[in-house]
Amino acid sequence: MRLLAILTCTALLLFSVPANAAIIDLNYELDGNSLGTTSFGTVEFTQNGDDVDLTIIANTLNLDGGDIHEFYFNLPFAVTNLSVLNSGGVRNKSIGTFAILGPDPSVSGGAGASFDWGVSFGNGGGGPGNGILTTASFTLDALESLSIVDLLTIATDPNNTPPVVIAVHFQSANIFGAGSEAVGGAAPTITVHSTPEPASMLVWLGALVSVGTGSLLKRHRRRKAVANG
Repeated sequence: MRLLAILTCTALLLFSVPANAAIIDLNYELDGNSLGTTSFGTVEFTQNGDDVDLTIIANTLNLDGGDIHEFYFNLPFAVTNLSVLNSGGVRNKSIGTFAILGPDPSVSGGAGASFDWGVSFGNGGGGPGNGILTTASFTLDALESLSIVDLLTIATDPNNTPPVVIAVHFQSANIFGAGSEAVGGAAPTITVHSTPEPASMLVWLGALVSVGTGSLLKRHRRRKAVANG
């Protein structure tokens, strides 16, 4: 029974891995000032049915401040009614409604970079009275099914930086001698995990139970043989 319990716990641990999740470090400043070794924030992607949930977290220490202003990404196909749902975040004052930018938005501080779409998070840092947004969470929704892979397949190649798949513009940041910077994340920083389909889970669980049962039967036969000595 101990072996069966261990196998069952192993199966539960394997199947509890988050479904279709990816985290990308924002470490390539699009003007070419960074070397890709310092993270100025992260973007986390989670598959939510036909939509994608995103969470952007500014590394305010490395940004020396930093207000999340705009997010940029690509899609390999045309979309209908692309919109932002379930928007929220950590801020010290009201900023405004999260809104779609694009298609083909102007990239703030992007040094010539181009992306298919963007999301604006309101007024940004700017002058007195505007909020400072350090964490932004929202859902990307469209009539077409969206996946994490869709958002990460096409790279942009701005000046003096490696190809990046996404970027975030930060305002009220004091890095590289500028008051605002656009920082991208490149594909090699992506880590993706997938949960097996329910049918696959049943097959694997059945196999584990079968292995455990077989082991128990063998142990029973050995004990019986010894008893009959």
